[in-house]
Amino acid sequence: MSQLYAWYRAAVAGNAPALHDGIPHCGWFKRKLVKGGPWVPVRIFIDRDIDLVTGELTRDEVLRIEIEGIEAGDPAEHWTYLTPISRAEFKHLTDYRLRNGSRMLDSRRAIDLSQVPTEPQGVI
Repeated sequence: MSQLYAWYRAAVAGNAPALHDGIPHCGWFKRKLVKGGPWVPVRIFIDRDIDLVTGELTRDEVLRIEIEGIEAGDPAEHWTYLTPISRAEFKHLTDYRLRNGSRMLDSRRAIDLSQVPTEPQGVI
């Protein structure tokens, strides 16, 4: 697990690890689905099936991505749009979106702050 999340840990620590198109890494991220839209939580992880008796993999590991808690296809398609965030910020973003009503849940619509102000998120 430490190898899977090494890039992510370095990015969150501010070490600016190399970013290559089409080569996603496991971790917690945020992104906007449209210009002016709200930030949405994104998680990239490894899906693996392990035999309970032998402890060995029963099939190949698969890299998966969830955007707003919903599987979103190929992680490589989203990789260059992601911003690494801490797990605490990921949880806060998920909870904040649920508390702030339907406006934040419609992640494909831009938010016009001049029409309806948004509650401050506070410090994480």
